[in-house]
Amino acid sequence: MTEQALLMPKYRFRSVLEITPADLRKMGARAVGLDIDNTLAPDGTLQFLDGAQAWIDEIQKAGFPIMLISNGTHFRVGLIASRFHLPFVGLSMKPFAHGLRRAAKRMRVDISELAMLGDQLFSDVKAANRCGAIAVRIDPIPVKSRYPRYYAWKEKREQPILEAFEKLHGYGVYDA
Repeated sequence: MTEQALLMPKYRFRSVLEITPADLRKMGARAVGLDIDNTLAPDGTLQFLDGAQAWIDEIQKAGFPIMLISNGTHFRVGLIASRFHLPFVGLSMKPFAHGLRRAAKRMRVDISELAMLGDQLFSDVKAANRCGAIAVRIDPIPVKSRYPRYYAWKEKREQPILEAFEKLHGYGVYDA
């Protein structure tokens, strides 16, 4: 698989809160891997999206297990996981696929049935594509970053990939 293909999401949403159980079913998902930083909360904070708990409850009620999969430390990810009553894989080492494989195994689903929801092409999407999970790119939460230089560099590198994606699909779940 080429580097460009590894970085290309399968689906794209503006917010994790836009994803419905029906969307997950259309994707072929049976479980959800959920990134934290810039997906569920602004980077490095404990200020979660309004409605995050209700969204998690809705997805779980529809029969989809959710596991936090983060490169964050066990302490931070564990704290967030306990707040939402979710299992987690911390220090997941994305863009490597080990953390996603561990999560799928713990949730008792095939890796191809795991929808990995995250904001970064270079970690979340790449890890998902490396192992055959469903790569779902969530636009980063639009807040002032604690690391503006890093995110400016990253956004510049992501832009051509996201433009290519837009030409093919746009937002949401499309018919493959």
